[in-house]
This record gives sequence, C-alpha cells and structure tokens, in this order.
Amino acid sequence: MDIKLGGAVDLTHTIREGMTAYVGDPAPRVVRVKELSSDGVNLSKVEMGVHTGTHVDAPLHFVRDGLPVDRLPPEQFVGEAAVLDLSALEPGTEISPKDLEPHLGEVRKGDIVLLYTGMSLHWDEEWARTNFTCLGNDAAMLLVRRGARAVGIDYMSIDRYGSDHATHKTLLGNGVPIIESLGSGLRGLAGRRALLVCLPLRLGGCDGSPARALAYPLEAQA
Repeated sequence: MDIKLGGAVDLTHTIREGMTAYVGDPAPRVVRVKELSSDGVNLSKVEMGVHTGTHVDAPLHFVRDGLPVDRLPPEQFVGEAAVLDLSALEPGTEISPKDLEPHLGEVRKGDIVLLYTGMSLHWDEEWARTNFTCLGNDAAMLLVRRGARAVGIDYMSIDRYGSDHATHKTLLGNGVPIIESLGSGLRGLAGRRALLVCLPLRLGGCDGSPARALAYPLEAQA
C-alpha cells in the first residue's frame, strides 16, 4: 500500500518561563546572558527539569539500572503511530483495559501508541495538574502485550497524580519508553494513523529529555 504524507502537526509545547510544569518540578527559566548590542551576539541559557514540556521518559526514570535516554535507539521514537481517541472519558479517569478494547483493532505490533485524552485542551488550567486522565497499569500491560514500541499521552504524566507510578514502571520495565505532554494538535489526529518523529536530546546518563514531536498524517492512496 502506498502511503502519502500530509503536512506536519506539531505536538510540542513551547518552552518558556511561566509555562505549566508538573507539580514539584523545577520551574523553567530562560535567561539572556549575552546581548547583541553589547556582546555582538545573542546567547540564552535555559534552566529546567528534563521532564518539562513535551518530553520522553527513559527506563532510568523509574527502573534501577534502566537505560538512560542517550542509549535508547532513535527508531523507538520514529515510526507509525496509532492515535486512540479516549477523550470521551471524564477528566481524572484511569484508562482501563475495557476502555482500550474498542480501539485495539487500530493498534498494530510495533506501533507507537498515542493516547488522546483531551487533557491537552486544559493545559493551563490549575485543576488539571492533579486531576488528569491517565493510563492504568493493567491497560499499560495490555499495550506491552500488543507490542507497542512507545506510548504517549497528551498531558504531563501517564500515571495518576500522587500514585506509586505503577504504569511508568510497567512500560519502562518492559523497554517501552513514554512520551508525555503531547500538545492539543493530537485532537485532529484522533482515530487516525500518523508517522511520528519525536526525538529526545542525546543527554548522557539522563532519565529523560525534552523532545520535538511532529506527526505526519498517513493517508492510504487508492
């Protein structure tokens, strides 16, 4: 089957001071340390946690002796993605296997599975920071068994706020990296397939990294 690439959908949050961050994480700072007028060049310094904005979680994030982000193969973050539409669930819902079952026919072995929950539409709303839709541990195991290459979600964590991070541990412990804080552009891809390019920075020994996430809608040609 021939495949046609459409225009890219940018799923990446802009890194800026004052942006929404996970509760307790460092607030990002962007500081100009050299000015063109006085130094002949503009140069900025960025200070933030590596899980700020759109980012990748490496196994080292929760797995003892897990791989750091610089040792993950790029191929885990580039490939066909199935975008599952779970936005009908109430905010704060923990996605269960029963919630996933109607969508499993959309998932092929080796897919990157992206969960559109609709929480990205509430990105800057304070209530959402602790009451967001997340992926339950049993549902995570279902995606592992389905052969997911990576799993992404459109809010700051794939686990319930204040939980024991069982979903992170299940996915990362089975070598399935996580992509978090995908942008609201995922809404237009819900129920469709896309080519995802979501490459983390090659940060030596790090448990995660900011990433630029671009999705190209896939359309089958007749």
